[in-house]
Amino acid sequence: MQRMNFRPHALLACLLLAASSVHAQDAPAPASLRWISSTQSAPWEQMPVEPASSSAQPSAAQISTAQTSAATAIQLDSRTAYQTIDGFGSCFNDLGWQALQALDPPAREQALQSLFAPSGANFTLGRAPIGANDFALGWYSYDETPNDFALTHFSIDHDRQTLIPFIRAAMRYQPTLAIWAVPWSPPTWMKTNGAYKGGEMKDDPQVLASYALYFSKYIQAYRAEGIHLFAVMPQNEPRYNNNVYPQAAWSGALMDRFLRDYLIPRLQQDKLSIQLWQGTIVNENIADYILPVLDDPRTAPSITGVAYQYGGQQALATTHQRYPGIKLMQSETECYNGDNLWQQGLITFRKIIDDTSHFAGSYFFWNTVLNDEETSSWGWRQNSLLTVDRSTKQVRYNPEFYAMKHFSASVLPGARRIAVSGGPFPQIVAFANPNGSHVLEFENDSEQSLDATLQTGGKLYLLHVPAKSMNTVTLAAQAISQP
Repeated sequence: MQRMNFRPHALLACLLLAASSVHAQDAPAPASLRWISSTQSAPWEQMPVEPASSSAQPSAAQISTAQTSAATAIQLDSRTAYQTIDGFGSCFNDLGWQALQALDPPAREQALQSLFAPSGANFTLGRAPIGANDFALGWYSYDETPNDFALTHFSIDHDRQTLIPFIRAAMRYQPTLAIWAVPWSPPTWMKTNGAYKGGEMKDDPQVLASYALYFSKYIQAYRAEGIHLFAVMPQNEPRYNNNVYPQAAWSGALMDRFLRDYLIPRLQQDKLSIQLWQGTIVNENIADYILPVLDDPRTAPSITGVAYQYGGQQALATTHQRYPGIKLMQSETECYNGDNLWQQGLITFRKIIDDTSHFAGSYFFWNTVLNDEETSSWGWRQNSLLTVDRSTKQVRYNPEFYAMKHFSASVLPGARRIAVSGGPFPQIVAFANPNGSHVLEFENDSEQSLDATLQTGGKLYLLHVPAKSMNTVTLAAQAISQP
């Protein structure tokens, strides 16, 4: 048993443990209660749960201690439910597929299984670029023939070499994997500067109509490849920036007009049933890109949700408050600089808690797999879930892999976030799965282990939580119901 930290909540837990320790071995925690904890030295470890009750006749003092501990215990309340969780996932990039090619086939399959299989991280959603992104092998679009407004030269042949095999490989372990897609840049001839980097989308009716056709052709081409696209978004990070990767600046007014007058009618004309989301938005001022679209009564009924990158996280609650019926997504985590530190994993885990607590219904990591250089083709070094060492042909599972897996492996599509109270952890969130189980996610970011009490099904359980740890407690339906 770990040494107790005698702070107020820990003292209560300790007293309660003393009251029941004589019969602890006679009253084990139910098999339907499972606690997984991850620390830097021991990721994804199943932890013991000590019951805080016994069959012994307690004294009045012990009863008083137990009542006090119950009053401060972590408690889940499924009667108070919030947003539906659509799922968790990551992004498909050229360089991720290239990194996997350095592995022998069995090791490659093991890596894919660890990410997408229900027995692994169970990613059920994915993100794809429409054309080149910043971790592509190079800059490209699907039609670089100038002024080909009818898109007679449209082709996804590039993706058949990289992205489509990557997605299909994932689908071997997650057959119903659902993908959404967004462009970093339209074809260069549709931009004011005629280049992938920088520039703005042309405000020209003929160009906008052709770009709507571009989306339609992309959706149809990917579906013909057997890939289920459930949503598209008009532009990755539409606010202008001067980074090295493909991009295009839009105004909120132009984006609304493109959606309303071109893309929505085009998809209706082509009888394509697909969700339209406003995204991906990196700034927090909803007046820039959200209000122009969702306050337009002609556009808003066709918009399913809003996707924010890590720079727009503070806008989640604001958007929900103004548009409570709209879905919300966290579409990209921080990139960092390729160090893949444990503390960065803890931050990502904490932000998943924060963002789902502020009504995000889906959450996406950025780079799924990179090789040991961990850089883009133009030298941008970033974090990834998995790192492939090309010399040893081994896979390293990075801290943020475990941050994502704690949620994606336990919180199932269709789950509802529910109320949670009590306990010593500021970072905590809970969910009710469609199968009746409940999931508790919490982080101990302190330098010391902490002791907490969990109350469920009329019983109390003690958790001795390691320092600097991510934690998931899954309660099967029988553990939740009253005895």
